[in-house]
Amino acid sequence: MKPVLSGFSQLAYATNDLEHALAIYSEQYGIPSFHRLEAQIFARVGDRVGQAELKIALANVRGVNIEVIEATKDVGGFFTSAISGMSGFAIALHHVCQRLEGGISNWDAHLANLQMSGREIALHGDVGDHARLVFTDDRKMLGAYIEHLWMTPVAWQEIDRNVPFHGD
Repeated sequence: MKPVLSGFSQLAYATNDLEHALAIYSEQYGIPSFHRLEAQIFARVGDRVGQAELKIALANVRGVNIEVIEATKDVGGFFTSAISGMSGFAIALHHVCQRLEGGISNWDAHLANLQMSGREIALHGDVGDHARLVFTDDRKMLGAYIEHLWMTPVAWQEIDRNVPFHGD
């Protein structure tokens, strides 16, 4: 199995107010623009199955992708878990992401390795035929989940083309 954080590419934050969060990133951290999208993810969290609906903003800051997520419809409270119990505006680190490339066989092998390792998979998901993802629960060691994300080469190209790059 590859080292757990090989392909590490992202810090992802959950929020309850995407617009407020993006204003903070712009004013306080100098990230002037994000690529915005809405995603519907078919997700399984434990015995709960459903469609998560997310408002997402992405920016590339010197090679690290910053993702900010506002869940408008959650499955089992997974995407809002990092901010549950907070009052007023909330934002918190939710996950880091391991980017997986290549054919679907690469995804299948990675998933098999995760399952054989005994690591707890907190969420299984897919976005149609072009993306597969699982989140392992690494909060005790890292303070966050790890998203293991595979997308088709065309889907990765589209993301890379649309996400603004900030830095030198």
